[in-house]
Amino acid sequence: MTARAVKSVTPFDFRADFGPQPEEVAAEDPARVSFTGEEIAGLIAQVRAETLAEVARVKAETESERLAAVTAELAQALEEIAQVMRLIESSQFHATTEARLRSLIDGAAARIVHGQGDLFAATGLSPKPKEDRT
Repeated sequence: MTARAVKSVTPFDFRADFGPQPEEVAAEDPARVSFTGEEIAGLIAQVRAETLAEVARVKAETESERLAAVTAELAQALEEIAQVMRLIESSQFHATTEARLRSLIDGAAARIVHGQGDLFAATGLSPKPKEDRT
């Protein structure tokens, strides 16, 4: 191994090549946009709040549409019950009238039971199904 003595030292221009290099852009350049940390945090908070509000609005709208459909079904069931009452009042109890009454009552009962289940499903208070005792 040979050793040499250092006779002179030349300065080295050290640059950090591992990060973004400074840009040479004029401060008045209209294409340049800059935000402070507080402005960015404010924009993020604003977007978050607007998104949450939109999600809540869509959820409320969906729930409103669902309840309107259930209400329409229950109104139809009440109309069928009113038809049954009119048939009973004017009926002479023929076999065809009896079959019609039975189908109307069964349909109305099914709609009411199903509609109540839909109304209470959102709250978690849905009644438990009864056991079949036949």
